[in-house]
Amino acid sequence: MGRKFKGISIFLLTVVLTISLTGCGASESSTSAGDGETITLKLGHNQPTSSQFHAGAEKFAELVAEKTDSQVEIEVYHDSQLGDEGELAEGTKMGTVDISLVASGSVTKYYPRYSIFDLPFLFRDAEHVDKVLQGEVGQLLAEEAEEKGGFKVMSYWESGFRHFLNSARPIESPEDLKGLKIRTPEWPVLISTTEALGANPVPMPFSELYMASQHGVVDGQEGPVFAIKSSKMYEVQDYMVLDGHTYTSMLLIMNPKKFDKLPADIQESLLEAAKEAGDYERKLIRDKEKEEIKFLEDTGELQIEKDPDKDAWRKSVQSVYEEYGEEFGEDLIQKIIDTK
Repeated sequence: MGRKFKGISIFLLTVVLTISLTGCGASESSTSAGDGETITLKLGHNQPTSSQFHAGAEKFAELVAEKTDSQVEIEVYHDSQLGDEGELAEGTKMGTVDISLVASGSVTKYYPRYSIFDLPFLFRDAEHVDKVLQGEVGQLLAEEAEEKGGFKVMSYWESGFRHFLNSARPIESPEDLKGLKIRTPEWPVLISTTEALGANPVPMPFSELYMASQHGVVDGQEGPVFAIKSSKMYEVQDYMVLDGHTYTSMLLIMNPKKFDKLPADIQESLLEAAKEAGDYERKLIRDKEKEEIKFLEDTGELQIEKDPDKDAWRKSVQSVYEEYGEEFGEDLIQKIIDTK
């Protein structure tokens, strides 16, 4: 009886070990990039499906499928389904999110030098932006961000140039901002810029802005045209100036460890798709902006100053450069300014 029980026990142990080893092999192979299995990567952003961000993300997914012969599938999650921008940036760095599309200001916690893009009137126009970000400077910052910040910048997209609007009075010069309570995101350089222009910055979540404007908690705000339109801020603000005081870059970032585990040909395909999708999204933002400004004008609810004296605005914010020049590197700032 004892010998029979012992034989059964050995048999059962052998079966369990075989199943366990088979299971481990299956689990490992399912994450392998070279066994013919589809690789699924999750991409998150915080905008609705109607946004240019989402259109760019969908284009990226389409391009990746095309370039990898459907070996890689990009699942796009919109409306902060994987978290808000700060959570997306942190999740990508930690590896709980594969890829995310976030503003450069959302990663400065891990790599502060990306705040250089927030310097006022640093960029002359969209062409200048592209030459800097798609060139040597953009590559330098991306390499530093991976080494020091722990996230891989796959490509540069954009939110665009930011403008002031308010409900108190027309803004024709920097002096017209003096004393106004202006909502800003919690970005140190942008807060310093608002102060330099004589306004009182009021950092608060964007989700609270409409109500705060409606009840006079703030007099105004600043931001890109598409956000002003989509959030219907023209219903609670009366005056706008297209001053373009700050440019906001969007970064398509990926967890570097996950990227490095992929085969070289798939890495190359992802980077190509990221670049092409970024070009597509930036063009979409810029083309749509013309339509959105016309929409804001046609509402009849927003008076827009289209041609402010940029030199006067630049002179008003020189103290911001003095404050942050050493931190960001005066040579790098000058290199950006001198880029033709």
